[in-house]
Amino acid sequence: MDFFIFLFILLALLNIFFPRFGWYMRYGWMIKGDVEPSEAYLLMTRVSSIVALIVLFFIWSSF
Repeated sequence: MDFFIFLFILLALLNIFFPRFGWYMRYGWMIKGDVEPSEAYLLMTRVSSIVALIVLFFIWSSF
């Protein structure tokens, strides 16, 4: 179980600090040409990752 929590935290931190990397891994390889993610997508990726870490912290601290 600790491995999955560590993996979740690692992925969330990657999304917070490098959201473009996640976009390229998920969508960028499917698109030909020079396409970039929108600023709204990058912002929402960061915000949702921060919220997910906060929720994980509260769930993990309750055990």
